[in-house]
Amino acid sequence: MASTRAGMSRTDLGFLGLALFMNTFTAPAVKITQEADGSYAYNKYSIYFVAELVKLVVAGGWSAYMYTTNSEVRKLMVVTSRDVWQYAIPGFIFFIQNNLTFIALQHISNAGYQLLLNLRIAAVAVLTVTLLGKKLNKLKWFAIILLTNGAMQYELAGCSNDGGFKTNTEGLLVMAVIITTAAGGNVVTQLVMQKSMDQPLMFQNMLLYSWGVIFNGVNWVHSVVNSNAVSADQPRVEWFGDGFGQSAALLCMFSALYGLSISVILKRFGSITRTFISCMAIISNAFLDMLFFKEEMTILEVTTFATILGAIFLYSVVGEDYDKLADGNKSSNESSELTEKINVILGEEEPRKD
Repeated sequence: MASTRAGMSRTDLGFLGLALFMNTFTAPAVKITQEADGSYAYNKYSIYFVAELVKLVVAGGWSAYMYTTNSEVRKLMVVTSRDVWQYAIPGFIFFIQNNLTFIALQHISNAGYQLLLNLRIAAVAVLTVTLLGKKLNKLKWFAIILLTNGAMQYELAGCSNDGGFKTNTEGLLVMAVIITTAAGGNVVTQLVMQKSMDQPLMFQNMLLYSWGVIFNGVNWVHSVVNSNAVSADQPRVEWFGDGFGQSAALLCMFSALYGLSISVILKRFGSITRTFISCMAIISNAFLDMLFFKEEMTILEVTTFATILGAIFLYSVVGEDYDKLADGNKSSNESSELTEKINVILGEEEPRKD
């Protein structure tokens, strides 16, 4: 989708399609576990923990199998203390983001939260350039801005139905941190994983998800113990909740698969591609609502979808062709300069005086 268009294989397309599918059904997967009033009968912190635990089991199981059956892969499964600690960074960043969300929603409306969160698109681009050293031409920067505008335009369509845009200074400050961590988590994960491209992805995931289990486990325990200690007169908060049934278990499985699919995208394609997939999911979600929930598509939504698709085309097709053209011109100029130097050495041409 991003810089891999020229060498896109069926495997690449399969990974991108799977990631889009998982992104599309994330919101519906959560919705089916809601009660009639929109609340949840289960402890949501347990969902985070169990999902991380499932991802760790899958990644650890695969790593153990490959370690015992494939000697070539075994040679690549070398880990140092630095490797272990560096995976704590993205794990902690995502942990901070998840917990700040609840604080932000105390100071800002849900519509305002969703609207401002789309600024992470531009933040991902900025961090990709500053942390990863990736260069983006003017067309790609314009595409990023256009994509951000399209995503925010979509959220604006629902502001009037959700109490409008309400916030305060505290809310804006917390949102600034959330946007930074939302973008930074993906970029730092990409940085850490791509530093060792030969290292198996599932082995890297095992290190990353180990920290995810630790951080989310501590948060889960703290939420239960602290709630019961503060609210002694209220009904006790259960570890999993009375409503942790089949639908909640399926949500954990789905969340785990979603996380695994995103790890593939971050390592093979990068955080910008992961952002484009999230925006594409906006369109596919809208069509799902039309098919299954008889929702009507407004003119504003149609223009939003056109903006998002236009931004993706501009970045992945026009922007890539622009880079190739620039590289071609650079090579042509270098070739001309080399030819001139050779002619001067051979005495066939006088040195050029600038």
